[in-house]
Amino acid sequence: PPAVMRQVAREFPGVEHRLELVRAIGGAMWYNDSIASSPTRAIAGLKCFDGPIILIAGGYDKHIPFDGLGREICARVGTLLLCGATADKIEAAVLAAEGGQKPRIFRLDSLEETVHKAWELAQPGDTVLFSPACASFDQFPNFMKRGERFKDLVRALPEPGRDGSLR
Repeated sequence: PPAVMRQVAREFPGVEHRLELVRAIGGAMWYNDSIASSPTRAIAGLKCFDGPIILIAGGYDKHIPFDGLGREICARVGTLLLCGATADKIEAAVLAAEGGQKPRIFRLDSLEETVHKAWELAQPGDTVLFSPACASFDQFPNFMKRGERFKDLVRALPEPGRDGSLR
């Protein structure tokens, strides 16, 4: 019945690891999209947000081209944080992409370092999106464990100072 559909639409919390809001920190919204284990899934996630995006991407190489993702990153992302086995390939796709604007790119060694760097860079109004575009097998047994680790790291980040600064 329509009343039940309206109720479900209002109350449905979403799917874990799919554009899942983890936390707001200092006016920046942090989302877990660990289920985005291919470039097309990451592109779909990017298209859900307006405004400044800090994208965390990279992981196990499934030998899928990143050309389309590179174009979408240039169109939508201000800062790209890369880690994992595919960091070189994603960066190359972004640098080769035509159109849009090249984001700032940072290379990090672990998810922990990547989350901390995102925290350092995030400003009020930013979206921090963990949408790896790759499988997790270079560092995690599956996307669920990867997403759980991301959420744990984000939840452990400190709140902004009294003056509103993140440091």
